Formats: sequence, structure tokens, C-alpha cells
Amino acid sequence: MGNVRHQTVTLTRRVSHAQSEKRSEARRVAAELATNGGYEAVTMSAVADRIGVARATIYRYFSSKDHLLAEIMEEWTARIDADLRRNPPPGKTLAERIGAAFERIIETAARNAGLTSAMLLAATSSDPAATDAFPSWSAPVAVYLKTLVGQHKVDDLDEIITVLSYVLFSALIATALRDRDPAEAAQVLRTTVRLLLGGPQRAAR
Repeated sequence: MGNVRHQTVTLTRRVSHAQSEKRSEARRVAAELATNGGYEAVTMSAVADRIGVARATIYRYFSSKDHLLAEIMEEWTARIDADLRRNPPPGKTLAERIGAAFERIIETAARNAGLTSAMLLAATSSDPAATDAFPSWSAPVAVYLKTLVGQHKVDDLDEIITVLSYVLFSALIATALRDRDPAEAAQVLRTTVRLLLGGPQRAAR
């Protein structure tokens, strides 16, 4: 029969401007619901009703509320990173600056405990679409440290990102889900950063 050549065809669904606006509006509404009532307050029906679409339509935009909240987490990460760029944290050393940055993140999370708790729960979802939108907890920390480290060379940066990711995740859980003092969580992060980056060989300027 001769050689048969196979071609792989990739289909890409184009999103119209109106659909993009609705997706953005859905994220805004879901963030408001979570801010006021946490994870349980966010339902696909409530979001659909508020933006004026059928529930079936909202499921065409997002596979689940975890997918929706994961995209909000992605936006949250971008906003925090933009703030770190506009308003660099104070500190004479890299460790001090990173510690101050994480303290700022904890304070922001504490002020928005409902939304933070909802995003934390969504971050543990097994929904593939949510995982695609928010692939790992280390992703935000990698973004923040890339901004904070800048042109400095830091040994073992990937390992440091992994450790800080676990500590930040735990600190956010303590603050948003366990109602612990944000100052305590921030101090734990500062201590972790000092231990990881505070040595003479890491005192990047």
C-alpha cells in the first residue's frame, strides 16, 4: 500500500471580543463573591446570573469554579508582580528586600481573606483546566523572585523557590483559613528568607 503519511491538525477556538469581556466579567464577579463569602459562595450559577448568561454558557468559558478561581489567582499573581515592580520593597540586602516583599503579600492576603482562602482551595483542585491555568504553587514565587532578584546571580535559585513556595503556601493557609496573626506568618517568611539568602555568599546588592 506504500507509505502513509499522517498529519496532525491542531484546532484552536477563537474567542470573540464579547466572549473575552464576559470571561473577564466572570472573573471579577467570582472574585467579589469569594471576597464576601469565601470558596462556598462562588458557584457557577451565581456567576452566570450576575453576568447575565445561561449556566451552560459559563461552563463553555470555564470547566469548573476551580478553573475560574485559578485564572483569578493568575491575575492576582500578575498584579502583585506589577506592584513589586512599581514599588520595590525596601532593604539593604536581597534577603531584606525579599522578606519585605513577602510581608506585603501576606498583608494583602489577610485583607482579602475570603478571596485568598477560595484561591488556596482552588489551587489544590484536580481539574485539568485549573491545573493548566495555575500549574504549580511555585509558579507565583518564581515570578516574584525573578522580579526581586533582577540581574543578581543567586545559587540554587530553583531550590530556594521550591522551599519558599511551601512556606508561603503554609503561611497563607494559616492566615486566610486558620485566622492566624498575619504578622506571625510574615515573620516566619522573613526568617525563612534570611536562612536561605542571608549568608555572606548570598548578600546580593
